Amino acid sequence: MKNITLKQYTRLTDTLPYDSILNHLNPKNSFGGSRMDIGQMPYANVKYCIRLLPKLSDWSGIQQLFEICYNVPEKTFWRTRITEYFAARKFMLLEFERIILTENKLLATQSTDAHLWQMAGADKLKPYSDTLPLLQLGKLLGQYPFDLGRKPYSEIFNLLAQTKTQNEVEAEYQKLSRS
Repeated sequence: MKNITLKQYTRLTDTLPYDSILNHLNPKNSFGGSRMDIGQMPYANVKYCIRLLPKLSDWSGIQQLFEICYNVPEKTFWRTRITEYFAARKFMLLEFERIILTENKLLATQSTDAHLWQMAGADKLKPYSDTLPLLQLGKLLGQYPFDLGRKPYSEIFNLLAQTKTQNEVEAEYQKLSRS
């Protein structure tokens, strides 16, 4: 088996011999001479990539994902060796899985009023789930929400986690002070 380029790989009629071996490569944070730092990627880019992942159906979408995550131009993407691609892809998928789990764990809410929230029409907010946190932070910090979307993911996530925790403590304090 040769370590061909991605361009050559996509032209193969049968990729099974490559896939069966290369899917077992260890993850490696290196692609086309670049590294992925999800914490320093703009918040909006991270959210866009998370939305893009389940919809990937062709090589142009995969190329776009690598361009965003590894900051490599299209030409570099197609010239990169297949072994590097499989290792980088595994790393990237693990990173997105890690941040999704972290977000779900740290930003999940357990409200006794959840049923009321649903009855009020919470489903109408789902299309805006990526920008609503930025809107809330923007109000709190007096900044334009889309400017916040260009800030590093780690900074925005940190602020969201702090804000959520503060809101929970304030709500609990209000319950206790009424007793």
